[in-house]
Amino acid sequence: MAITKKSKEYHAGAEEMREKLNAISPSFCLAKWMMVSMHLTNGKTQSCYHPPAHDIPIEGLSENPGLLHNTEFKIKERKQMRNGERPDGCKYCWAAEDAPSAEKLGHLSDRHYKSSEWWAADQLEKIQLGDERLDKGVTPAYVEVNFNQACNFKCIYCSPHISSEWQKEIEIHGDYRLEEYIHNNIEALKKVGLMPLTTPNNENPFVQSFWKWWPQIYKDLKVFRMTGGEPLLDVNTWKVLDYAHQNPNADLELSITSNLCPPKSEIFEKFILKLQKLEKIQIWEDSDKLNKNTGNYGYVSPAIKYFMLFVSCDSVGAQAEYIRTGMNFNVVKNNIREVLSKTDGTAITLINTFNVLSLPKLKDFLSWILELREEFCYENQKEEVIQVSDPRGILHKPYTRKKRQRVWFDIPILSQPSWLSIKLMANTEWEKHLSEIISFMEENVQKDDYDTSYRGFKPYEILKVKRNFSIMKQSFEPEELNINKRRFVEYVNELDRRRATNFLQIFPELENFYKSINSTKDKAYEK
Repeated sequence: MAITKKSKEYHAGAEEMREKLNAISPSFCLAKWMMVSMHLTNGKTQSCYHPPAHDIPIEGLSENPGLLHNTEFKIKERKQMRNGERPDGCKYCWAAEDAPSAEKLGHLSDRHYKSSEWWAADQLEKIQLGDERLDKGVTPAYVEVNFNQACNFKCIYCSPHISSEWQKEIEIHGDYRLEEYIHNNIEALKKVGLMPLTTPNNENPFVQSFWKWWPQIYKDLKVFRMTGGEPLLDVNTWKVLDYAHQNPNADLELSITSNLCPPKSEIFEKFILKLQKLEKIQIWEDSDKLNKNTGNYGYVSPAIKYFMLFVSCDSVGAQAEYIRTGMNFNVVKNNIREVLSKTDGTAITLINTFNVLSLPKLKDFLSWILELREEFCYENQKEEVIQVSDPRGILHKPYTRKKRQRVWFDIPILSQPSWLSIKLMANTEWEKHLSEIISFMEENVQKDDYDTSYRGFKPYEILKVKRNFSIMKQSFEPEELNINKRRFVEYVNELDRRRATNFLQIFPELENFYKSINSTKDKAYEK
């Protein structure tokens, strides 16, 4: 398999970071310090999106908004990592690292990849040498925030506390009663503090504290990502976009995780205009640089480093729409092309949250990635030198808009709900299916010369699918496997009843799997 220069550098960077982290401790991770995910709807926080979220203390928050990130819980976990202990909440990475691997040091996990990324790696020495004061008051470089629960989708692995559409469904039909388990019960979610606050969004103390903290962290912020719900349905999203335009930050990667299928086309059109505005050249006035002879002053640049749009999509066609109820797949496809066509620097990452229902059309999903990369590859981009004039007609210093990768994808493993886990497919014909898909990816690996093409798959993308394959083959313990299989059947049956869908018609590839569970279940009941 050919390894491109940039892909090799990314993978090698993660390997190198593994050595550096392990030299400190075998559980050390920079994301625990430099990264934060904040759920302002209910006052929860986590270091990244893998560990379970925990409470943000309301006491002292208005005076110290940094508590949105630096909670006592995280400070304790940072101490554990310094001591070489594995925090329980980071099981996602421990599972990946402990999965069987042909490599001597095992699989790389997000602990290695995230710590090696540009926004974190240069902070290693600072964090390593830091003391208790730093652990209690570190300023994050990567911030992910959820302002609102509002969403026009109800994805099958989601919950009422993240989606208003899910909440409506549960209020109408009640929770899901599966074998030995009650799923998405609103009262249970309230008891553990996951449901959104009942106060209006503009009176939410966590949102208010965020906006108090925002100017302080913005100037040194490297990555800011808005999630939901659906961010395009929240007023705070537009407030952030306008703030970035008015306060240029040349080091900032700004991003949104969207379903890219808003209920009104006007919302998408407004979003495109905002992206174009962020890319519009800013004129920076600096009297010290004023050229007395020509009248020219300052320099020009876009408002931010670049914009990344994360689009959640786990399959293609009707199967994608089944997984993510509310989606119109053709609209999503068209909107992706609109973003790539009508903006110059915006990139898109398709996120396939890998689960049982992702398997049947995975090759079609990956072929779609190849098509997008072919259409919006390096050769078809323009690296152009741009000059703009101010209202007086004065021509300003040229700015070069660089070429870059514009189509990405990621394939994180779904862990909850467990009855949608790919571990259900261990020791089945689906292992062969996934093995063949890996071969397909290897046949379409990115060419050696990264500087002339962004086509094909990157080696580290193939490694991520191989990692998922290793996790898939681990399976559940026999009793847990049987329970999850029966819950799977009960769940899709209830989805069909509530949402007027037909699982077997949409997923004919899974008919044998479905019927084998029903048959086993019937025999168990007969006994």
